[in-house]
Amino acid sequence: MGKIRLGIIGTGQRVFQHGDVVFKNCTDIAVLAAICDNKSDRLARVKKEYGREFGYEANAYLDYREMLAKEKLDGVYIATPNDMHLDVALAAFKAGAHVLCEKPMEVSLARADQMIAAAKKHKKLLGMAMQMHYRRRYHKVKEIIDSGRIGKVAQVWCTEYRPEYSALKEWVWDPARSGGAIHEKNCHHYDIFNLWLESRPTTVYASGSIIKHAKPHGVASAIIDNAWIINDFENGARGMVGICFLAGKGQEHTREFGVWGAGGKITFDVTDDEIIHVELANGDNEEFKMMKDEEFRGGVFRDFADCIVSGKQPLVTPQMGRDSLLVPMAAELSIKEKRIVNVSELK
Repeated sequence: MGKIRLGIIGTGQRVFQHGDVVFKNCTDIAVLAAICDNKSDRLARVKKEYGREFGYEANAYLDYREMLAKEKLDGVYIATPNDMHLDVALAAFKAGAHVLCEKPMEVSLARADQMIAAAKKHKKLLGMAMQMHYRRRYHKVKEIIDSGRIGKVAQVWCTEYRPEYSALKEWVWDPARSGGAIHEKNCHHYDIFNLWLESRPTTVYASGSIIKHAKPHGVASAIIDNAWIINDFENGARGMVGICFLAGKGQEHTREFGVWGAGGKITFDVTDDEIIHVELANGDNEEFKMMKDEEFRGGVFRDFADCIVSGKQPLVTPQMGRDSLLVPMAAELSIKEKRIVNVSELK
């Protein structure tokens, strides 16, 4: 079997600015055959930069339909605006390609369900690019929880203080395209909460507003830039997320997580390289220092390529991607309507 042929659809922040070169660690089994973006300047920039990395230039397209028709790809990575994920995925499945979809899965559960159904119909892989789920530190926390050392979990939480979205994601400020700031960003955090608790969320209350970024980078914004979210889970635990996009130039991007149980707590944050601190009620303390960015299964992109070759399922399944939307969607609705929302209301 020769190397599989992969394509990228969407060359904005995730592909050019956020993290490393996509599929960089897959060259032994894959070729980046094609890239696509409807903005020619971004496409040319990524073609040049990726060509320098891989030693060859991928074929470039302004229309993903043309790319899928001409290239006979084994798999594609979809990194378009969120409201395009379904349409691009449907076209990719019909063209015979497996799909790795950037988070969040879509802007509604109905559209996410259509994507899942299409993958099953065409018998293709549908992986979710939830990169936090691939980091070993989050699985180490899961291991500690499952060991019973901190007892029954009462609370999980995360607070993040960060700058506004990059100008490369100008579409994110339109909630019809992104789903909103919480939908776009915090699906990561709720995916981790779901991993840790293995319990479905029930009711959600959120409060948020636009206090600073009404017109970031000269583009009008209709998404919140600060919020608190509280939710309950079926197993009796509750979660809380504080998200704040108010960090200015030179201010540190901070993020911290915590798990509180009847017998102790687990905390970690970026200020000390996310060393996992375990403090037990009996006075015992432990620390676990994970290698920075150490990943399961080679990370999102290697896992996707390996799964195409082996036929195995990706680490983050379509159902996990769908489940990560539940609290964010309910939170967006709660802020809009100023009320408690039950996730059973979502569509």
